This record gives sequence, structure tokens and C-alpha cells, in this order.
Amino acid sequence: MTASALHRIPSPNPQLELSLVAPEPLAPEALAHGGSDAEGWQLGHDHAKHGLPLPAAHLHEGSPLFAGWQAALAKAANTRHRDPAPGVRPWLALRLQAWQEGVAFESTLLTPHYLRQLDTSHCPVTRAPLHDETGHAQQRTWVRLRQDARYAAGHLACLSRRAAQALAGRNAAQLRAIAERVAATGAAEQGLHAAEWARLAALVALVTPGGTPDALPVLPPNRLRLLNPLQALQAWIGRQLGENGWAQRLHALHDALPNVSARQAATALTAALAPHALALPTETLARQHALEDLWLDARVQRRWLQLAGWVSPLTAERLLTQLPQPQGYWVEQHAAQAATEAWAA
Repeated sequence: MTASALHRIPSPNPQLELSLVAPEPLAPEALAHGGSDAEGWQLGHDHAKHGLPLPAAHLHEGSPLFAGWQAALAKAANTRHRDPAPGVRPWLALRLQAWQEGVAFESTLLTPHYLRQLDTSHCPVTRAPLHDETGHAQQRTWVRLRQDARYAAGHLACLSRRAAQALAGRNAAQLRAIAERVAATGAAEQGLHAAEWARLAALVALVTPGGTPDALPVLPPNRLRLLNPLQALQAWIGRQLGENGWAQRLHALHDALPNVSARQAATALTAALAPHALALPTETLARQHALEDLWLDARVQRRWLQLAGWVSPLTAERLLTQLPQPQGYWVEQHAAQAATEAWAA
């Protein structure tokens, strides 16, 4: 099985490469420290290199971050610092978060540029605008959707602080159980309502092997690696519905299916989706939420599960390589082992 993802095609930006920053190799002074101390030393060094202050909690002689910070300042005493490139601040903050948690951080792909591609204006769980104010419930937070994995490309997402706190330590099955419990009681839990818990559970399910083809109430964020090909196919359908010419592209799906039963199921699904697609709002964010919510319609769910029953994971993978890509996105595939090998904690 391979992992698939729908990635946004970035707009041309002459300054895009400015944020392609990776940690420098550990300096000899840092290697004198052991394990996480060496990482902390390098983290402090990189704060100084980019002209950023250390968090107040590390401004003391006993902190390896402070030692690395002082060493960098001593070497570049007369260097004039420019404002850090976009993405550097959250990149350093995420590395600090990983160091404090004692969780490994994969630095080859997790660059400031990569984090910029994950950034979004609204939390996909709460659907409320994200803020940069420290401690705010909607504070922009980069999280590991797989809490059993290290910080690595493919399963990170930008959520609100409230959603990140709800996720802490939980897997997809646990989140789904909470969503069902909250739906039954009607009372919010940890500040999230049932629909929000369901969206959080769905996000984690996208990066969890062996997921079910149940209709997803959330579209995958950018650069997420989807480990279930049927979920990736559903994401492809959802993205197509938001663009002009969706009927022709769904007809291409119909024609590419391997047997009559699957094609009949595709026709029935298209008929169930059509009223929703024709009534989509024009505003971008409202349109995305409508594309997510349409999968909650009982008729759409039933038709989708019928189609999924006729399409094997291998067939779904093949379809994703052959079908027209959604406008403004491209589909990237990873071999099964390569998709998650950097996630190992």
C-alpha cells in the first residue's frame, strides 16, 4: 500500500527559497554535551544565529540552550541580524517543543518552508480563525496527528491550541469514542462539541493504517500523507466537487472503474452529490466547510460506502495515478515503507 496526499500548488513567490533553512551540523562545543543536551545547545545556537531571543525560562547558565546561544553570539558579535525568514519562528518553536517533550525531530524535511506549507487561516477542527497570541484557545499550533510518532513530515498539521490539547496522547479510536459519547450527551468536552471531536478523529484516522472507508467530515490539510487509499480517493472526489467541470471529472472516475457494479455505484454517488455540488457557496472558506459537511448526508454516505465496497485499495491507488488532478493540487505517492519510516519514535 502506498500513501497519497493532495498538495496545494504554491503561487509563484520570488522569496520562497529564503526560508529553506536547516540546522547546521552540531559544533564541536555542542558535541561535548550528551543526547538531548547537544540538541538543546544547537537549538540555542540557532536562535542566536537568526537573531531571536531565547524563551525566558532558558535564560540561565544551567540551560544548554543558553550555552549554545552565548556561543553563537560570541562568534558573531559584530554581525547585523536581519529579520528571520518566514517560517523560522514556528520552526524554532516546534524544535523547542519537541526537545522539551523528549520527542525526536526529523530535520531533513521539517524546514521553515515546509511549515509554511502547513499554515492555514482557520483550524480544521474548530473552524475558527487561528491567532498568534500566546495562550489563546485558537493559538496557531503545529501538532503530531500521530501521537505515537516523532515530529516528521507527513503527519503534522496546524491546529488551534484547544484542538491540540484535546488530541494530546490520543489515537483515532479514542477520539472517535469521545465524539460518539459527546454526540450522545450533547454536552461539550474540553471545549469541543461532537462535530469537532469527529473532525479531529477523522484527521488522525487519515494518517493511521487500516482506516475504514467511512465518509470523512474533514478535507485533508496540505501535505498530509493518507495511509488509506480509499480515503485518498474520497479526498480526490471532494476536491473535484469544489471546481468547475466536476461532473466531467467524476465521469472520468466512472469510466476508469474496473467493473459494471463499481460504475453503477459511481453513477449513484454522483447523483447523490450533485444537489450539494450545485448549491455550494462561492466564498472559499464556506465552500470548503460545505464540501466537508456534504459527506454527513445519509444518502451520500450510503452511496459512498457502496462504491467503496467495489473498489479495492490497490484499485484506488491506481485510480489516483490516472485520474485528472484537482485544480490547484497535485497528488504525490509514497511507497508504504518510505511514507512512515521517519515517523518511528
